Amino acid sequence: MAIDPIHAFYCRQDYLQLAQACKIASGGVCARCGGIFDINELRPHHKTELTLDNIDDVTITLNPDNIEVLCHSCHNAVHARFGNVNGQKHVYVVHGSPCAGKTTYVRNVATRNDIVVDLDRIHAAICTCEQYDKPDATKRVAFGIRDYMLEEIRTATPRRKWQDAYIIGTYPSRFDRDDMVQRYGAELIHIDTPKDECIKRAYESVTRAAARDAVIGWIEAYWQRYSE
Repeated sequence: MAIDPIHAFYCRQDYLQLAQACKIASGGVCARCGGIFDINELRPHHKTELTLDNIDDVTITLNPDNIEVLCHSCHNAVHARFGNVNGQKHVYVVHGSPCAGKTTYVRNVATRNDIVVDLDRIHAAICTCEQYDKPDATKRVAFGIRDYMLEEIRTATPRRKWQDAYIIGTYPSRFDRDDMVQRYGAELIHIDTPKDECIKRAYESVTRAAARDAVIGWIEAYWQRYSE
């Protein structure tokens, strides 16, 4: 399943740069409630909603005057995501190569009322190791936490207070992705960053040689297994 144009827009580098610039320019102040927050807690919001009819209009999508910076609570209120009338929940499987930008994408679209299942972040939370260092001693616990969260998503009812769910993973096999769609009623979002760019990001972001070699190995393995 191809990523839809609106989700694809939120992955674009020009938008990510503009969103960050708008958050910095806000000085940490929410445009709605006036509260002061760390800029990482703020979310850019298009005043004119993005649709399939206007997604190619840069005067709407990339116009800083059309973007207001909001805190989580105000962003939720604008989108009527928390406590909405029908309580409908959405599940998104965000997949792609290591270093493709999956976590960055989710950070830009998820709200504080959403669940994010990210095995890398789970592992980092339960041990003192650096990013990409995943000791065998803690893997069982990390996978157990992930599986608990997935079961929470699978059995969720509208009365659960969390709103949407984002499941982050590589999922190079089409069979595995189709299984996620069937099991969780999920929508697939493919962060389709090219292999060379993923490897470039690994060299730029991973300083320790051993960890960098491991990440590049994961990237190579992903592209060997990937099927559309």
